[in-house]
Amino acid sequence: MKKEAGLPEMKHYEISDEYRTGNETIDQQHARMLDHTQRAYQLFTDENMLFKCADINKILEGLSYNTAEHFAYEEGYMRELGYDRLEEHIRHHEDFSRKIQEFIERVPQLSLDTQDEMLGEVFEYLQEWWKVHITQEDMKYVEFAKKHQTAAP
Repeated sequence: MKKEAGLPEMKHYEISDEYRTGNETIDQQHARMLDHTQRAYQLFTDENMLFKCADINKILEGLSYNTAEHFAYEEGYMRELGYDRLEEHIRHHEDFSRKIQEFIERVPQLSLDTQDEMLGEVFEYLQEWWKVHITQEDMKYVEFAKKHQTAAP
């Protein structure tokens, strides 16, 4: 993959079994989003980089794009399943998208003194959100699919 200026190269991120849904498309989308989380951590811990705001914005914009694509796919998949908790799941997605947009809107106000604090906040939010969302919320529709013996697309 092409390396973006100033950012670590995106790699194929292997996800552990606890994050696997059994739907290869969804698992690969999750891996891409987890890679953005890893990039935020790498930027947060990079003590040699002075100005990080442009890179923070690239990570957040990339995450916003990838999650919009993922959420649309995942919600379509849940509709096909006839998943009975779809509306609740969509609300989780909307909350996440709003939070990422809030982070994006804060970037122009960052300074050298506040950029690492926000990066830490972004990383912690992403890490916790993915852990809870994938291992708990997404696994609900995985179990629903198994129970209704619906094959993943």
